Amino acid sequence: MKILDDLSALSRYSAQRHSVLSDNIANANTPGYKAQDLQPFDEFYSKARQLNAVDTMDAPIVRMETKAVVSPNGNNVSLDEQMLKTAEAKGQHDMALAVYRKTIDIFRLALGRNV
Repeated sequence: MKILDDLSALSRYSAQRHSVLSDNIANANTPGYKAQDLQPFDEFYSKARQLNAVDTMDAPIVRMETKAVVSPNGNNVSLDEQMLKTAEAKGQHDMALAVYRKTIDIFRLALGRNV
C-alpha cells in the first residue's frame, strides 16, 4: 500500500538523518570537521519518485555539507543547531510510526479483528 511505503520512507529518512546529526555532535570538537545534513525529505521523496523506484528504499539519500560559521580550528558544528535538527528528525520519525500504527489499526478494524 502506498501510504505504508510513504511512511516507511519517512521513517528510514528520519533514522538516517538522526545518524548523520549524531556524527556531527560527536565531532563538535574535531578540528576541520564540516557538519553534514541530508537533503530535505521532500527533495529525497520526489527524486525517489522520479527514479520510478518501486520502493523508496532503493532511492539514495544524499548527504550535504551545512553552511555555518566556521570556528578558528575549521570546525563548523553548532551544537544548538544540531540539537534542534535532532529534535526535528525525532518528531518526523515519531509521526511516521504513529501514523503507521494507526493505519494498521484501521486495517485490523476493517478485518474485524480487535485493535
